[in-house]
This record gives sequence, structure tokens and C-alpha cells, in this order.
Amino acid sequence: MIRGFIIEGLSTAGKTSLFSAIRGIHSQAHNVEKSIIAISEHYSQVLHSYQGVLRSMDKDEHIHMLNRHVDYLELQYNWIDSLGHTKPSNGIFYLLERFHLNHRAAFSYSLDIEVLEKRLSRLNAHCVLLTLSQDAVKSRYIESRGDAWKSYVMNNHSTVTEACQKFLEDQDYLRMCAKQSLIPTLEINTDEADWNSYAKQILKGFNVAT
Repeated sequence: MIRGFIIEGLSTAGKTSLFSAIRGIHSQAHNVEKSIIAISEHYSQVLHSYQGVLRSMDKDEHIHMLNRHVDYLELQYNWIDSLGHTKPSNGIFYLLERFHLNHRAAFSYSLDIEVLEKRLSRLNAHCVLLTLSQDAVKSRYIESRGDAWKSYVMNNHSTVTEACQKFLEDQDYLRMCAKQSLIPTLEINTDEADWNSYAKQILKGFNVAT
């Protein structure tokens, strides 16, 4: 009576676009959950803008925030389970963005993240890791969001090549984190930016009618 997806990936890989596409397609499907809980990266990521100033949460702050979100999902599931409903339409479908892998990539290992992932597993969570190929990184990561974004990305890199290489290294590290995670993960290359197609692939792959 509950299931959901966690959308992970680096900036510009397409998390928010896919997040929106899945919500749209699921909402139009038949015989699926009518209740959708969607928590975007603005409520779950490590790096936040506090009064206009970027600040990274520390390890304890971040795991506490993630646990609060899972608390809410469990609360809703326990409620619907206590009512004895079995119709799929009475179940809960959820979407999370930048969640457990974001934590694993940002901080050293701790038992806390495994405990969180076990809770998510009991809520039938599946992870989707979005990636870019080497040929697509420059156009998507460096150039797709205008001059202000390009300036931000290049602030810590002397060349575009160096920035792209760092992206690929960070992406490989996310892949490693996904292998260590207790949540099953599907990797999707998003070079083509075909968000509806990816969304249908994901929902169909996990037996969600589209």
C-alpha cells in the first residue's frame, strides 16, 4: 500500500525534470495510488541557501532532516494500514529527490544511513540514479543554465576540461555510493533529455501502470 522512487544525480542530470514527469504521468494513470507525497531537493539536500547565503548542513543535521521525512511517510502508511484498505487507489505513492545517496556522497559512512535505508526499504523505495555521458557533460553541466551558472561552476576550476572531469569523478562516486546502498538502484543516462520516456520506463519497470 506504499511505494515510491528516490531521484538522485548531480546538478543538471535532470532530477527535477524527471521528478515532474513522473508526477504528471502517474497522476494520469488508472488504478494507481491517488495519494502522492512529493518532497523535492529543496527540503532534503545537504547544501541550502540560508537567507541568501549557501551553507552545507553537517552530518547530524542532514540525517535528522531525512529521518523526519521518513517519519512522515511511515506515519501515513501506518494510518492507511490500520484502516485495512487493500485497493491500490487507496495506497500512497511518494517521490523523493536528492536523499540517501546525497548523504552518502557528502559524509563518511555511519550506521545511521543504513538504518534510514532499511526504513525506506520497508516502504518499498527504489532509487533512480541519473547520469550523463562524457560527451554530454560540457553542454549540459557547463552551458545549459546561462552565464551566472557557468561562472558559479567555473569558480573552482581553471578550465572547462577540469570542471567536466570533476563532474565525471563525482558521478562515479555516486555510482559507488549506489552500490553500497541497501536501496535497489536503476541508472538512467539522460543525454537525450527525454523526460517523459524515462518516466514511463521507470514506472513500467516497477509495475506502475501508465
